[in-house]
Amino acid sequence: MRSREHRRWRQRRRPGKGDEHTYPESESEDLVAFARMWAPYGGATEEEILVNFGMTPDRFLERLLQILLHSNFTQEETTRLTNVQVL
Repeated sequence: MRSREHRRWRQRRRPGKGDEHTYPESESEDLVAFARMWAPYGGATEEEILVNFGMTPDRFLERLLQILLHSNFTQEETTRLTNVQVL
């Protein structure tokens, strides 16, 4: 994918103004599945997060928290998934 095509693709994936909590269903599921997979180990490495999602660990946790808070997850699971550290 050339840089111009990649830029257009990234812009289409970004939420519009005022839609910061609306993410594609599969992206939300991928973030939660990744967090669940790494939670027993204390969290994922910075490299794993970057390779899988193309974002910093801080951004990953921010997005994950937004998804968890706007869904039907229990407080216990939300806490468990967001209390991880970058290894």
